Amino acid sequence: MNFYILDNDSKIIHLLSNIIENDFNNTVVGTTSNPQQAYDDAMRLGIDIMFIDYAMPEMDGVRLIQKIQDSHHYPHFIMTAQAILPSVKTSAYQHGIDFFIEKPLNIAEVKSVIKLAAQNINMSNRLLQVLDLVSGAATNNNTVTISGKNKKKENAQSILRFLGITSGNGATAINRLINTMIERDINFDEVDFEELFQCNDREKKIIFQRIRRDIKTGLSNLAHMCMDYPENDIILEYANNLYEYKNIHNEMQFLKEERKTGGQVSLKHFFNGLIQEVK
Repeated sequence: MNFYILDNDSKIIHLLSNIIENDFNNTVVGTTSNPQQAYDDAMRLGIDIMFIDYAMPEMDGVRLIQKIQDSHHYPHFIMTAQAILPSVKTSAYQHGIDFFIEKPLNIAEVKSVIKLAAQNINMSNRLLQVLDLVSGAATNNNTVTISGKNKKKENAQSILRFLGITSGNGATAINRLINTMIERDINFDEVDFEELFQCNDREKKIIFQRIRRDIKTGLSNLAHMCMDYPENDIILEYANNLYEYKNIHNEMQFLKEERKTGGQVSLKHFFNGLIQEVK
């Protein structure tokens, strides 16, 4: 994989370069502390994965990603930042980042994310090849397929079953919410919960508590799976995309009694991540 690093701290560039090139399959094809230089390099270099520091002068990381994508170049993005607002992080995911890593960097987390990002690219390439074959076969045989939205709903149910949260007190609300997001092609922030659940503010809080408890159960189940199968690609992908890896890591430490509190859950991150997974 070809990596590129944009960061305003030369020590972080050096650290990331060493971690990346510790794997002989990876190459750092460029580094800079200048966003415009990073954009210019993205236009001419064959970059698979870009590390982008959010807090850059003149052009923040999200704006740079938009600019690169507007030029019809689509590397995968890993964003690094120190203490940014949740709304900014959500915006970054919505604009196409694959992973987010908080500073100061945790070397173990960086290694896991690099490995997972590379695996995701390889899996995506293999999936595209399979889809091409399946698509061709379906066309030739006039095969009838289920609608895209129904397929997404089935995929969502499969993920919820994998997490072990299809029968909790919040399961009905979770299913209604995810099905609505799929049907209307909207994200979490665009859901009208009062209309969806026919509830007032107090009832909405109760529904959210039920959903949050079930999703927290999924977090715990996934943390157990990460401990039992640390190299499983699917488990690692769900860990980051549904919960963010740091929360799974904290939950694992909690289960091992190495810290007093476990990982946190974000309804917005979970449901937006689930929508991305079923696509």
